[in-house]
Amino acid sequence: MNWEDRTADYYIQRMLRQWDMADFASEIEVDRVYRQLAGDFISRLTQRVSFKKGTLRLKFMTAALRHEMTMRRESLQDRINGQLGGDVVKKIVIS
Repeated sequence: MNWEDRTADYYIQRMLRQWDMADFASEIEVDRVYRQLAGDFISRLTQRVSFKKGTLRLKFMTAALRHEMTMRRESLQDRINGQLGGDVVKKIVIS
């Protein structure tokens, strides 16, 4: 890759990796995409979102929503990865 083809995103990602902050940046991006896909109502009923080493952990306030999201886990994973442009989320754990 020639230096003229590199974008600002390329350099930001490179700096984050050098400073060991790539996981932190990924967590923020995964959280943003999850909340965008989930919408306002489900986002408000989500108590906690965390992402580490390819595992997205979601905690919900109600049992009914927890059950529904468990049933839609694979679809949610595919949609998040589609938005992020790669296989970022390897597994979703719902509690």
